[in-house]
Amino acid sequence: MNEEFHYRVGWRATSSHPGHHPGMQSGGGFEFNGLVPFTSQPDPRNLDIRAMIADPHQQLMVKSFRQRAAIPVFLLADLSASMGFIGKTVKTALLAEFAAATAWSAWRTGDPFGLYVCDEGIHWDISLPLRLHKGLSDELHNRLMHFQPKSNNADGLLEAASLLGKQRALVFLVSDFHWPQGQIEAILNALIRHDVVPVVCWDSGEYENLPSFGLARMQDPETGQRRLLFMRPALLNTIRERFETRKQELMQICIRHGREAFFLLDRFDPDALTQYFYHS
Repeated sequence: MNEEFHYRVGWRATSSHPGHHPGMQSGGGFEFNGLVPFTSQPDPRNLDIRAMIADPHQQLMVKSFRQRAAIPVFLLADLSASMGFIGKTVKTALLAEFAAATAWSAWRTGDPFGLYVCDEGIHWDISLPLRLHKGLSDELHNRLMHFQPKSNNADGLLEAASLLGKQRALVFLVSDFHWPQGQIEAILNALIRHDVVPVVCWDSGEYENLPSFGLARMQDPETGQRRLLFMRPALLNTIRERFETRKQELMQICIRHGREAFFLLDRFDPDALTQYFYHS
C-alpha cells in the first residue's frame, strides 16, 4: 500500500484546471470574490437581489467566487555518488519510497506529477513527464531502488530546473546535499520561481556507526578519495559535531530561499511531512 501525505501551498494557483488549491481565476468555487455585473458573469444562480436594490442604477449583480485549482508537483532527485551510501538504510531505497509516496499523494490530491532523476545529466529512462500518474509503476520504483550512483556531481539538476516551465510549481528537491554551499545556492536560485521543499536524505550511519577507537578506512563517495584515519573518541565527536553544524547551515540556506528543510533520516514518515506543511 502506498504511503500518503498531505500538502498545501501559501500561494494562489494560476491554472484553469479545477483542483484542491486556492486559485486566482473566477469559477465554481466557494471563496467569495466580490460582486460583479451580471453581464460579466451571466450566471443567474449567483444573483444578489439586495445588491441590485442598493445599486442606484439597479443593474443586475452576481456574486463572484474564486475557483480552486490544480498545481504542478515535481520531484527533482539527486542520484550522484554519495546517494549510494548504505548504512542503517539504503539511500536509493529511501528515495524510491519517497518518490512513490509523492506521486501517489499528488494523484490523490488531483495534481499532475513529474519526476526528474539526475546526476551529471538527466536519466530520462527513470524520469516521468508532468501528467496525472496514479503512483509509480513497480518497474520504475525498482529501477530507482536498485540504481547504482557513480557520478561525482549532480549538475543535471540545473538542467532539470530549466525544464519545469513558467507556471509556479511545488518542487521536492531530494538529495543528501553533500555539495559545496555555492552549488546549493545555484540550484535553489535556479528554482526561485517555484515553491521548493528541500528534502535532505541522510543516513545516521554516516556519522554514528563509526568505530570509537582504531584504524578505519574512509572514502569520500563523491570524489572516491580514500583516507586511513586513526579513530578515537575526540575525532568521533568532531565528526558528529560537524554533521550537526552542517545541518544548521543547511537549515539557514533553505530558510533564506523560502522553506525549511525536511530531513529524511533513516526512514520516511509521511505524517511528519504532513505536519511540516500544516505547522510551518
